[in-house]
Amino acid sequence: MKQGNVMRRGGARRAAMWLAAGVTMMATCMGAAQAAPAPVATDAGWVQGVADAEGGTTYKGLPFAAPPVGALRWKAPAPVQPWSGIRVADRAAHACKQDGSLPPAGVSDSSEDCLYLNVHVPAGVQPGSQVPVMVWIHGGAFVTGAGSQYDGARLAQTAGAIVVTINYRLGIFGLLALDALSAESKAGNHALQDQQAALRWVKRNIASFGGDTSRVTIFGQSAGGMSVCHQLVSPAAAGLFQRAIIQSGPCTAGAGTRDKALAIGNALASRLGCGPGASQLACLRSKSTDEVFNAAPTIDFNDPKTLLGLSPWVDGVILPAAPKDLVKQGKFNRVPVMVGNTRDEGRLFIALGYDLHRGSPLTEADYKALVTGIAGNATVASIITLDYSSKRLGSPNLAASALMTDSLFACGTQMTARSLSTYVPTYAYEFQEDKVPQLAEDPFMPWGAYHASELPFLFQSRIATTPASPDPNDVATPAQLALSRQMVQYWSRFAASGNPNGGGQLNWPRFNSVIAATQQFSASKLSTNLLGGIYSAHQCLLWDTANALGLGL
Repeated sequence: MKQGNVMRRGGARRAAMWLAAGVTMMATCMGAAQAAPAPVATDAGWVQGVADAEGGTTYKGLPFAAPPVGALRWKAPAPVQPWSGIRVADRAAHACKQDGSLPPAGVSDSSEDCLYLNVHVPAGVQPGSQVPVMVWIHGGAFVTGAGSQYDGARLAQTAGAIVVTINYRLGIFGLLALDALSAESKAGNHALQDQQAALRWVKRNIASFGGDTSRVTIFGQSAGGMSVCHQLVSPAAAGLFQRAIIQSGPCTAGAGTRDKALAIGNALASRLGCGPGASQLACLRSKSTDEVFNAAPTIDFNDPKTLLGLSPWVDGVILPAAPKDLVKQGKFNRVPVMVGNTRDEGRLFIALGYDLHRGSPLTEADYKALVTGIAGNATVASIITLDYSSKRLGSPNLAASALMTDSLFACGTQMTARSLSTYVPTYAYEFQEDKVPQLAEDPFMPWGAYHASELPFLFQSRIATTPASPDPNDVATPAQLALSRQMVQYWSRFAASGNPNGGGQLNWPRFNSVIAATQQFSASKLSTNLLGGIYSAHQCLLWDTANALGLGL
């Protein structure tokens, strides 16, 4: 039955309404202390949330598309099958299929049946409240992660916004390219299509939870930040959001070419014994989840070039061209944007690829081989290692980390901000707090403000409840707690109005190519860097020149 038919299912729907009224009446009679949140009507059926620790209501595992399995594998997300009665949304759904052993974001409970989202509603919000909506797109190199890894309850309460966290197909299940698939539908990038399907669900349903459909912000980090940029440039996402926040996933990170994506897809089909021809897709769809997954490429810690995972590709429909080019040309969905990075992004990747994986740091020989392998030739590598000398920066680990931070994140953020600011209000930041709990002990290198280190401050997920005797993994000092509050206020005001300013905080100037204002977040001081200080600190002239010459990493 089609999703739109749910409103015509008169008898079942009336029964569900009576059941919902009964649940509400029983809760009232039992007293406020035991009251269950009132059921909410979605376009596929009624849902019952659960009270969360912040006094709000959380709805877990709500389907926004049909399970993409069997004949629906590698197809556009299909409508949800409506249900009768009330769906109790009290537990997270499966993550999308992935290797649960991959750090730092691997989830062991994963499946192809994974197109679900979670809704966190702050206390006091009800239908008609029209509060801002923040839709979180998780990271994980497009091969790991899940929306349920991020508890949005505290952020929702502090920000006064509904927070939605979503899943999307990962790895080969979300990014496969084949000529046969293009013949079936020119739109590829099913991972990005899933994100758009979740946003359409929000547009259709979030008002029933108390959200304002005219104030939807998409925000994401790493692959999630890249996804935000992809949605900015995707014509299919037009009108689905009104603001965007890109965290550690600049538009320069871009998208792969169709030819490169086809090479991966053809190799997968060959390994599975599904050669080109009329039956290729039927053959591939007949394979089990594990057969497909085990034949697909994944992150290999013995090859650090794979640490950034797979990527979306230019299909001409969902992604018409490389995002960095579209943004520079002004061909994107024009909404206010925040974009930023952490100061020491690369340290996480070097730690995962070397320190933690093999138990020893980079040697000088390792470092030179790594740079040569990435740069593609010895001449470019020698220029890079002159600017990123391990002697000057302290060690091969720190040199490699700085190189990765600058070339892939910090300078890409500055370039993205320059391009965006020509057309829309743009606010740039750099997270610089370096006393952040690490994901693991590393005897070879301090991680500093590493990739993803801002997330506990934003989601307040590792905030000490007893600052006098905090867990060592908590964001706990008074200055850190203050920084967390300041960041949430900036993010929430941006979600509410498209401008992060207000409330007496330090003014955050709009970015432009002359002033290049970049807000600096540190527990010791909140400040604004002007006139290219961040650009110079990360040697961005080198990387802008390299990109202009086609030599970028």
